[in-house]
Order: sequence, then C-alpha cells, then structure tokens
Amino acid sequence: MTGDAPFEEVLERVVEVFERAGIVHALIGALAVAAWGAPRATEDIDLLADAAPSARLDAALGEAGFVPEWRRGDPDDPVPLLLRLAGAAGVPDVDVLCVTRAWEREVLGRAVRVRIPGGAEVSVVTAEDLIVLKLLAGGPGDLADVAELLIRTGPLPDLDARAAARGVLDLLRRIRAALA
Repeated sequence: MTGDAPFEEVLERVVEVFERAGIVHALIGALAVAAWGAPRATEDIDLLADAAPSARLDAALGEAGFVPEWRRGDPDDPVPLLLRLAGAAGVPDVDVLCVTRAWEREVLGRAVRVRIPGGAEVSVVTAEDLIVLKLLAGGPGDLADVAELLIRTGPLPDLDARAAARGVLDLLRRIRAALA
C-alpha cells in the first residue's frame, strides 16, 4: 500500500482479507470508541481477531499490500499474540490482538456490525466489552476513553458482570465515582 491511505481504506482491506479467510474479527481501540460516539484522534487501527500465524494468511495479507509481523509475548504478557501490519509512510499501522482465551472469543461473538464512512460495514465490539478491554489495558488514554464511553452510552446492563468477570469492577466503580 502506498500513499496517504485513509483509515477506512486500510480497514476495508484488512477486513476483506479476514472475511475471505473466515477469520472472525472486530474493531477495538480508538476507532471502536468513535463508533460508540466518543471520537478521538488515533494513529493506528486496532482489531481483535481469532487468527493464528499461517503461510496462507501471510500471503493473503501480502497480496493486499501488508507486511505481516507476528509477535509473541511471554506467558504473563497481557497480549500473548499480536499481528502487526506496519504501514508505509502515510498509511496507518494495524494491530491485531489475536484471540488466545475463551472469553475473548465470547467478546467476538457479541460484536455488532456498523457502517463506517465510505460505506463499508465492519464488526465492532459492544460498548460493554470495549469498556472492559480498556479497563484491562489501564493506560491513561484507555481510562479517559472509559469515562467518555460511560458518559455517552448511557446504561449498560451487562457491564458490571463483565467487568467483575475480568477483575476490573473496582476500577470501573472508581471511574464512575469520579464522574459523579
């Protein structure tokens, strides 16, 4: 891929490869936050996908103009397997967090389809799941995203149970208290 490819074009290309390969995926990160009504600046695209290293997938990504790089974390790493699709100058990078746990597959199973600018439809994790993922990441920007999502999405009946299941209910409660 060359030139100044917009986020939508890059996302559409990755999604097309994943869909042809039968890889379940969903948008996470800043673009997912924007899909739920809290836009913010970002320099990359983040996806959650039920993908594993394979020559066939690498070839398909290569044909779409990407250079795949698989990164394995150590056993305690919060991201055990990451697929990085580095962009050329003017092209956003794509980080694909690869599913390695049953609960991550459940997150993908609950994802919803949304239409993005340019007309393509993509899967996005639910607002509840996005908040939990952001709480697990725990960086300052992630926690600011959680606060924005809580303000913009209104009641989320399944959020407390999902946060409790991942051990981040206390952090969620502290953010809610700060917003009150």
